[in-house]
Amino acid sequence: MATIIKRKKAYSLVYNYTNELGETKQKWETWHTYKDVMKRKAEVENGQQSGVFCAPSNQTIEDFMYDFVTMYGESQWGVSTYDGNTGLIANYVNPIIGQLQIQEFNARAANKYIQVLRKTPPVSTKWRKPKGEVITNQTISGIVKLLRCAFKQAVRWEVIGKNPFDAVTIPKP
Repeated sequence: MATIIKRKKAYSLVYNYTNELGETKQKWETWHTYKDVMKRKAEVENGQQSGVFCAPSNQTIEDFMYDFVTMYGESQWGVSTYDGNTGLIANYVNPIIGQLQIQEFNARAANKYIQVLRKTPPVSTKWRKPKGEVITNQTISGIVKLLRCAFKQAVRWEVIGKNPFDAVTIPKP
């Protein structure tokens, strides 16, 4: 159950949630319009009643990707897939979106990320030189495929409520 409290010119939404340690915590969220706070109250109460409510967390995408690779990647991927995916994460995911909070990352941010990738120069290694000035559509497709899998796992682990990469348009390779 969520409660709305008026505080000067703003509105606060107060609700209880259970964190990953099983402790009950209280969360205060401030909104500037009554319409926005009512919308958020409906989202919170609907999520709590349906059992898909995700407790607020400050986990970044970089931290989540580290957990994803250690818990999921090591057991599900082969050696070359593991090396390729960790390279994509280190070169194209963490430097661009790694510091964003995972719960604030939405489909709009995912589409913006793809637009940034289209302008990103490829990373050169000591064994391989880049062939073009920007990364290829095939590499972008591989990054989106990896992130779609990672965020799908985040939904299963109840870190986020919805996968933002389900609705993105992938450039054709």
